[in-house]
Amino acid sequence: MKRKDLIISFIIIAACAGLLYLYSFTNSLVHGKIELISDDSTAVLRLRNGLFKRINISSNDEPLLVNARILRAQTLTISKHGSSFQLTSSGPWGDLSKIRIKNNQTTTIKVGPPFVIKPDVVKYPDQMEIKFSIIGQAGEQYQIPRLPKAPKVNIMDENGNTIASGNFSYG
Repeated sequence: MKRKDLIISFIIIAACAGLLYLYSFTNSLVHGKIELISDDSTAVLRLRNGLFKRINISSNDEPLLVNARILRAQTLTISKHGSSFQLTSSGPWGDLSKIRIKNNQTTTIKVGPPFVIKPDVVKYPDQMEIKFSIIGQAGEQYQIPRLPKAPKVNIMDENGNTIASGNFSYG
């Protein structure tokens, strides 16, 4: 009985290894290109390409040849030319959640500026909380960067009169 179980286990393992090899072999036969565009900044996008592969794409590089499949974004970093300031995204991704690479085609992805600042206002009985999100062209959401000085905010009415002012705080 033990020998029969051992043989069955070996056959199952060999079949799984063969299917994994066949899957990776057939996916390596079809290729497409992916290109990253960020208007006046440098963007670096890290993608998951298969089970164990990761690839980095830069907006400064030529289109990159990859296997035709669905890629998933992991991280995105955008920096302005000549500046040490950078924005980082690790999701939510918007249009970057599933990037389809088709055979013999170039997929172009536009990320980064112009950014949309989306406010989120919550009113409590004795105070008001204002949060915001930074959203790029593809719907990717960036983490709020830590600045040396906290940003200031002025809340104005429709006539341009200042109702309240203060500083944002972290946390």
